[in-house]
Amino acid sequence: SKATVSVLNCSTPPTTIPMAAVKRDTYGDQVPGCEPSWYQGQPSPYYHDGHRAFRAKCRAFVEKEIEPFQDKWIAEGYPKELHVKARQAGVMPRPKELGGNDPWDTFYELIMTDEFARAAGGWIMGQAAINSMALPPILAYGSDYLKSLVVDDVAEGRKHICLAISEPGAGSDVGAVATKAVKKGDYYEVTGFKKWITGGLMADYFTTLVRTGKAGMFGLSLLLIPANTPGI
Repeated sequence: SKATVSVLNCSTPPTTIPMAAVKRDTYGDQVPGCEPSWYQGQPSPYYHDGHRAFRAKCRAFVEKEIEPFQDKWIAEGYPKELHVKARQAGVMPRPKELGGNDPWDTFYELIMTDEFARAAGGWIMGQAAINSMALPPILAYGSDYLKSLVVDDVAEGRKHICLAISEPGAGSDVGAVATKAVKKGDYYEVTGFKKWITGGLMADYFTTLVRTGKAGMFGLSLLLIPANTPGI
């Protein structure tokens, strides 16, 4: 009998591919367990030549732009400009959701995670992951003005954004957030505390959870607050 593998897609019936048709290749260190299994000749129907080219770009970038400096950056922090370099090198893709046309799927993301983890455990360039969590609310609910202010700069690596949700008295209990935002004319006055804000030291903008209404989760809103706002 011939070996086959089934590829599942939620929107279509399962597709069966003969195992002999699945491309095998080797890349990087071949000591067992030192690389993802598909780097070491194990078959996978999910990775194509576009993924392989992206993998090579990521590894070259990490070896040239990160590994020689990782000890210094672990101690002092890495430069924000590294994100611009990553974008220019093609290792920080901009898919159509961010106004670009770079190919992107879950497997590109897995490659990026694996390759950047080779230096400093993936901490360097970690702000890219924070940006990917704080930007979606702007994309989904922000006005055209907010999108024009933030999206292009963040996607190109020039600016950074993070979530500002947790507080001294509200971590996983998001409904207990106490930071208040009171509308005064054409602006909001925000009063309160935020804590454990991952990426906060690098961020140019905060996607901030505030209380604009009654107690509980239905009285909450999101504000985009520039990091250079007086009082922060």
